[in-house]
Amino acid sequence: MANTPLLELDGVTKDFGGLRAVNNVSFSVGQGQLVAVIGPNGAGKTTIFNLVTGVYPVSHGTIRFRGQVINALPQHKVTELGIARTYQNIRLFKAMSVIENVLVGTHCRTRANIFDAMFSTGRARREEEASYRRARELLDFVGLSKYESEVSKNLPYGDQRRLEIARALATQPVLLLLDEPAAGMNPAETAELIALIRRIQDIGITVVLVEHDMKLVMRVSENIVVLDHGEKIAEGPPAQIQRNERVIEAYLGKAS
Repeated sequence: MANTPLLELDGVTKDFGGLRAVNNVSFSVGQGQLVAVIGPNGAGKTTIFNLVTGVYPVSHGTIRFRGQVINALPQHKVTELGIARTYQNIRLFKAMSVIENVLVGTHCRTRANIFDAMFSTGRARREEEASYRRARELLDFVGLSKYESEVSKNLPYGDQRRLEIARALATQPVLLLLDEPAAGMNPAETAELIALIRRIQDIGITVVLVEHDMKLVMRVSENIVVLDHGEKIAEGPPAQIQRNERVIEAYLGKAS
């Protein structure tokens, strides 16, 4: 597996007025790796994702993707470069069908314009056919083919999580950011999620995971970055992190 960094954070800081949510955080993610970012509530984990994907501008420091500085890029440009994400709270188009939700993700890779759509040009028809074909492949990949025409809000909770992953994959990412994908899942759904994450890695997509389920994190992660109060307090493989005193203290508190 290549060690060349795909994503690099160098001294990244984010201030919201007088609040410093992320303070001088540095770490890198190699091509093909699965890296987990963990920490107590309020540690800055989702803020890191929001900085990488252009939701928030970086106050200080640098974020590079494939060697390119992406600090100032808008969200759609970050997506076009090959970074996709899911959200802590599911953000599906609830009234749309399952396949329509995945088709939304393919939009960033289509080139048909208003003229093509109005006059149903050959390019528009070809792209629409390709988008549907890709959407169906992804529904099969995440195990939701039988729900293709179902309204997304009617899916069980775990399936909605998988649908959001399918929509993210439809953007054809190189890097996939998963924000608490196991939140609210039962053990059976979590086991299915673990299998899906491994399949995503198997097709060559790099994964960065924010998650509170430590069993999941320890099972799938190659490297773990630990945040506390916006600062990185530890980084290393799962076995090392499990024994780290600062990590234990951050989660359990310090004995008086």
